[in-house]
Amino acid sequence: MASFGAAVGALYLLQYLYRKRDRSGAAWFMGNIAAVAVFCAAYGGALLVFDPTLRVALEAIAFSCVGFMGPFFLAFGLDYTGRGDLIRTPLFGIVAIVPIVTAGLAATNQVHHLLWTDLQFGSVFGLSTVLYTIQPWGIFALLFSIGTAAVGSLLLIGAILSYGPLYRREATAVILSTAPPSVGVFVWMFELGPIPELHLTAPFMLVHVALDGFAFVGTHMFETNPATQRMAERTGLDSLSDPVFVLDTNQQIVQVNNRTEAVFERTRSAALPIPLADILGVELATLRETQELTIESDGGTVFAVSYSELTDPSDTTVGSMLVLYDVTADRQREQQLSVLNRVLRHNLRNETTVIRGYAEAMAATVEGSELGSHAEKIDAASNRLLSIAEKARNFESIQEGKIAPKSTDIGTVLTDVEAECTDDSAASIESTVTPSELQLRTDPVVLSVLLTNLIENAIEHSTAETPSVTITVAEAEAGNGRVSFEIRDRNEPIPKQEIQTLQTGFETSLQHGQGIGMWIINWCVQKLNGEIEFDYDDGNVVTVTLPQLS
Repeated sequence: MASFGAAVGALYLLQYLYRKRDRSGAAWFMGNIAAVAVFCAAYGGALLVFDPTLRVALEAIAFSCVGFMGPFFLAFGLDYTGRGDLIRTPLFGIVAIVPIVTAGLAATNQVHHLLWTDLQFGSVFGLSTVLYTIQPWGIFALLFSIGTAAVGSLLLIGAILSYGPLYRREATAVILSTAPPSVGVFVWMFELGPIPELHLTAPFMLVHVALDGFAFVGTHMFETNPATQRMAERTGLDSLSDPVFVLDTNQQIVQVNNRTEAVFERTRSAALPIPLADILGVELATLRETQELTIESDGGTVFAVSYSELTDPSDTTVGSMLVLYDVTADRQREQQLSVLNRVLRHNLRNETTVIRGYAEAMAATVEGSELGSHAEKIDAASNRLLSIAEKARNFESIQEGKIAPKSTDIGTVLTDVEAECTDDSAASIESTVTPSELQLRTDPVVLSVLLTNLIENAIEHSTAETPSVTITVAEAEAGNGRVSFEIRDRNEPIPKQEIQTLQTGFETSLQHGQGIGMWIINWCVQKLNGEIEFDYDDGNVVTVTLPQLS
């Protein structure tokens, strides 16, 4: 009855585990429990069978199942602790061969007697029993099964020591569950009991199944497993100075780093696993969508959210890792710059318009005098400030908008730009587009701003009475549909410091540009995924190469 009870318990556990079969280690443990169920059913049935042929067949099945239990448990231990890649190595192939060969020898033992000899039939307590001498391969196969189960247990012990209390209760139960059948095999194999004819492993399986049932049913044995932490540690969990949450496949927190405990005090005493939403107040799906988290305490801390899946060596998802990067200072700086930009741009334009108006009135009143000359200089300076404000406004609208590529006729854009640049200037602008119908798929608005600033920059820095600018547009030599814009002037070289500032991407008190025009040119080129080069050949040569945008 004990054998059949253990078989029924194993089948129930097998049915429960089937729902978890996609979790790390679950399929291998199902193999172990299936071997237990077949062993108990076969041996329990054998005790009721007195037909010699059927009795030997059931004994062979029971013997084979014992051989499979250990390797299956070892595979479970490897996969469960994040070492599933070892199962696909040649070494584990050798481990798998032993029970397979043993099963083959058990089925054909009557021919070669390599597993047992001197088979004797008997009866104990009215039950059908057999007694035989186990041969070397049989002893090896049984000890091999016990040994592999022991290695699997050591892996679980390592998980307990490495990851604290999270798996302690369940893993301890599974480790202890291997002891009763191992003792039963030893007692039977070396005929240590008072009744050597009876295989006490079968009734001991009741304890085995009970402990496994305790470990798996109603707990998070397969909801959360050490493979999650093991994969997280491989990604450098301990080296990260930002809050890190390691989540299982059910979005429960199973591990955090020291920084997390410092920022989120509840994680210090929380009994893991605990749902992520209980700590952060928001579901994982929302965090992945917004990619940002605001914590209202401490004046409002803003975190950028980085999410990555954790997979074991067999590419099975075992959990995920959430890293929170404190971007509070960046967000505050963005807000400050936005306000500063708006206020400066608005006030600069308004106040400069007032200055310009008074300067023009003054120049008209005192025309021809020294004060009139001063008024004209004030008017010119105010015009330059207004131009800067206008450029800043135009570029801000471009930066905040999205690129809208479309097929653009280069000649048409150049005609409009030339008209705008010569509206208040006596500059001479010559342009050549080859071929004349050349098209570029780009954002025409950004392209117009780019070309306008290139030409205005050349005109502004010219010392000639009639500034001269030459524009040559053609397909780039590299091909791939790229278009090259070459802008030439006859000015003094652009200061190296100006070019170096653009190339480094930032200004300092010792290295800075002379205005905003070159920055707008550089930003427009970046916006259009282009490249810009500076040269000098009896004048500045600025070459901008733009690709076809998709």
